[in-house]
Amino acid sequence: MSSLLATKSGRAGAAFAALLLVLNVALLADRASESGTPAAITPPPTLTPTPVPNGAMWSLGTGGDGTNPYVEWVAVYPVSSLWDVLGAPSLRFSDQSPENPDMNRSFEIGFYKYGPTWHTRNNIVEFWIGGPEHGGGTLSIIGNDKTGGQLEVRNPTDTGRITLDYRDADHPLITVDESNPLALQAERGIVSESTHTFMQGVRIAPESERIGQTNGAAWDAGAITVEAAVDADSIVLITPITEPRGRWWVDDVAPGGGFTVRSSAPDEDMAFNWLVLN
Repeated sequence: MSSLLATKSGRAGAAFAALLLVLNVALLADRASESGTPAAITPPPTLTPTPVPNGAMWSLGTGGDGTNPYVEWVAVYPVSSLWDVLGAPSLRFSDQSPENPDMNRSFEIGFYKYGPTWHTRNNIVEFWIGGPEHGGGTLSIIGNDKTGGQLEVRNPTDTGRITLDYRDADHPLITVDESNPLALQAERGIVSESTHTFMQGVRIAPESERIGQTNGAAWDAGAITVEAAVDADSIVLITPITEPRGRWWVDDVAPGGGFTVRSSAPDEDMAFNWLVLN
C-alpha cells in the first residue's frame, strides 16, 4: 500500500509541476501581449559538434570555428594511407609540435594488403623500452601457437631481404636473398664470445663447388686442375692431407672453369682439401 501511495504521490507531483510550467508560460504570453512585444524564450544549451571537413569518421582537433581553420590532431579514417580500401581503417596521429615544424613525425596505425602497418614519413621510429630495473629493454618477436619468430628487412625496391629467422628451434638462421652476398662490417673487427669462433665448424655445401677434397686424383707432370666455382678475384686455400713431394702453389685460376695446383716435383701425388673464397 505504501509503495502504491508513493507512486501516486510521485505522479501527482509531476502533474503539479507540469501545471505550474503551463501557467508560467501562459503568464509570460499574457504579459507579452500586454506590452506588445514577443516574449524571449531561451532554450537550454545544446552541444554542436565542429564539422569534420577531412573525411574522417571521428576526429579531434582545434579551430573550425569560422575564423580559424580546422587542424586535425587525432582521427580515425575508414581507409589506410597504404591501402585505400573501405573497411581497412586507420588511426592517425598528426604532429603539431611547434618546436620542429619541418620534421613530420606524424604516424598512422592501419593496414596494407599484406597485414597491419605502422606508417610514418619520419626517418626514425624509436622504442623506449624497459629501464635499469630490467637491465635495459628487449624488443621481442615470436609467432603464435609456438611457431617461433622472424625479422625481415627489405631492400629499396622491395625485391630482396635480409632475414633473422628462428622458426626452427634447432636451426637459428640469418639469410639474404640470392641477388647479393651478405656483407659484415666492423671497424675494429669481429670478436667471438665463444671459446672458439668456429667451434662446430663452417658448413659449406659440396654442391656449391666452393669446397672439396682431391684424394687419389692423377697429377700430370707436377700439375692438377680442379673444377670449381671460381671468379677472377677468388682466393683458393689449399690444405695438404698427405706429405707433398715438392714445393707446391696455386698456379692458375680460370673463372668459371677451376684452378690449377703445380708442384716442383714431376711425380707429385699430394692429396689436399681446397676452399674457394671471394
